[in-house]
Amino acid sequence: MIEYKTLYEISTLLNLEHDIHALIRLAIDKVIECTKAQRGMLLIFGPDGEFEFECARNINKTDIRRPDSEISRTIINTVIETGQTRVSGNALKDPHFDASASVRELQLISIACAPLQVEEEVFGVIYIDSRVITALFDDDTRMLLEELSTLISLPIKNSLVLKSSLEKQQKLFSRLEELKGYDKMIGSSPAMQKLLGMIDKVADSNATVLIAGESGTGKELLARQLHQKSSRRNQELVVLDCSSIAENLMESELFGHEKGAFTGADRSKPGWFEVADKGTIFLDEIGELSAAAQKKLLRLIQFGDFTPLGSKRTKKVDVRIITATNRNLAEMVKAGSFREDLYFRIKVIEMRVPPLRERREDILDLAHYFADKLAAENKKRITGFSDGALQILQQYDFPGNIRELRNVIHYAVLLSKSDQITADDLPIERPAGSHPCLPQERNFMAAKQMVIESFEEKFVIERLKESKGNIAQAARNAGMYKSNFIDKMKQYGIEAKDYKR
Repeated sequence: MIEYKTLYEISTLLNLEHDIHALIRLAIDKVIECTKAQRGMLLIFGPDGEFEFECARNINKTDIRRPDSEISRTIINTVIETGQTRVSGNALKDPHFDASASVRELQLISIACAPLQVEEEVFGVIYIDSRVITALFDDDTRMLLEELSTLISLPIKNSLVLKSSLEKQQKLFSRLEELKGYDKMIGSSPAMQKLLGMIDKVADSNATVLIAGESGTGKELLARQLHQKSSRRNQELVVLDCSSIAENLMESELFGHEKGAFTGADRSKPGWFEVADKGTIFLDEIGELSAAAQKKLLRLIQFGDFTPLGSKRTKKVDVRIITATNRNLAEMVKAGSFREDLYFRIKVIEMRVPPLRERREDILDLAHYFADKLAAENKKRITGFSDGALQILQQYDFPGNIRELRNVIHYAVLLSKSDQITADDLPIERPAGSHPCLPQERNFMAAKQMVIESFEEKFVIERLKESKGNIAQAARNAGMYKSNFIDKMKQYGIEAKDYKR
């Protein structure tokens, strides 16, 4: 009866505990307690053929530090190959273990191991042992482990599938971000050299970083550099634009939710902080965080834990937090729209990305870099720029910064009729009398606005032509957020259907 009591307790935990890793620890502790084993472990069969320890516990409910050197691989391999539970009352005298060096070295006596499987696929095992008592495990132990396996195999498998899915999704997101072209920080100017030097100094710190700068200066690229130069480089980098998340979904997106937490929540879903565990999360436009999300973020920074929406249980994560904004957070604090305590927590280290007009010496290097990259992507031969084009690029203020520079070069690459980008290929204002398409409007700001609008309209149309009217693809090709691309379409009365073929 004690076995059924244990299964009932684990079943109850399964319904109450939504953190699968916490559930596994509790389940193994219960099995050790019930069977009087000295140790219990749950292992997953990894894609590289090695065992991955999801849990390894001692009888005193502490973690085993080096579980890989504390097990009998003989019985585990047998269980994985046969899919059958194995129980040995005295492994030292069991002929099945004659060739097992680990059994002799560890002086293992009682051993039991059961497979974790879904639809006959064995993906892991539950393992318990003792070095003290012979014949400690019997048929009741076998039944307990098999029933436990039936109880937890599917939830564990689903958790592994979900984790793999999220990892693939994040890799896809990262790849799409790389395709926008912001994959290299370029700059020999004093301002950029100072920034690059600061990256090397703070990258491997766990301190929060607040990146300030105008729109289009490359704040996300700076966050990527900080991640790539840190010891977390092999872990997840989650990139989120807070301004693109609806306020009523922000808390759920960041911290996850439980089934039934709100209308439409038909299943539990982990938040992005959980996905980023052991890695880095970059929160762009941090000033757009809702009040509820600000409160939870403050607690996470202070204590390393958070509570998913609709749950009463906290989850702990180890995440390096990088934020960015083009707004004045200090003014927002004064206005009461941003928490003062959170403001000081996220700006332990503050970095500012200078706009292009403050580092004009970097413009030509960036222009050549984008021309080479975009020409290759579009299968065009571009060898460089004319003197007139270089002069225009150096004189222009680029209010949209690097993003605008890239879009200008992209436009020029696509429309250039030779292997050299000329002044006529650049959709920006020229010095008076140097360009036949310069607006006749004499007011500088009005003329500038006319040229910008002309460029934006033509640029959006070209991207839609390329994508055959697919707005999402056009926005990605343009290096723009989809919502911003749609805003430009509306501004100029452009319809995607006109370019579908």
